[in-house]
Amino acid sequence: MKIQDGKGTQYQAGVTLDGKLETFSTVINEMAIVSKDRGKSYILATDYISLSTTASFNALAYIKNNSDKDLLIHSMRTCSDATGSMQIRLLSNPTAGTIVSDANVGDQLPANVGSSEPFGGLFYSASGDGKTFTDGDNLSQFINKSPGHSVQDYEGSIVIPKGKSIGLQVKPSVATTICCEIKCWFE
Repeated sequence: MKIQDGKGTQYQAGVTLDGKLETFSTVINEMAIVSKDRGKSYILATDYISLSTTASFNALAYIKNNSDKDLLIHSMRTCSDATGSMQIRLLSNPTAGTIVSDANVGDQLPANVGSSEPFGGLFYSASGDGKTFTDGDNLSQFINKSPGHSVQDYEGSIVIPKGKSIGLQVKPSVATTICCEIKCWFE
């Protein structure tokens, strides 16, 4: 069978002389689709936290999925104000620590401002310097050069099933003030 050149109309595709199909596509971020269509995407944010402990990791944020749906992480953004660097580590399945026992609830905002769908999990923010995690395995690491911000894109590749958790911890090279923002959605 040979396809002839044709421009196509309505639901018929156009074909070039060398047999290539003419297409038009639009790339849309998955989180944008979920925000618009289902309202189950969220921005989780800590407050500004002053850190003076530089010799060890400080727990910054804890997320646990209590939903029957998987929680997918789109990106994590950290911002800090002092000149230096930060070693940032993401842990899978930390079970406890002072950030969990302190239970300082962080901001849990729907990414779709018109949505009233509550976040289906726990999000704790460190209430100050020196908070800890117990257990957990290293999942991801990155460096934030300060002052400024760093965005770590995961595009949904980090999946947190029901009952599982992640923790974000940071070891600054100098005393600093830091905050983090996590974009995520349920699928």
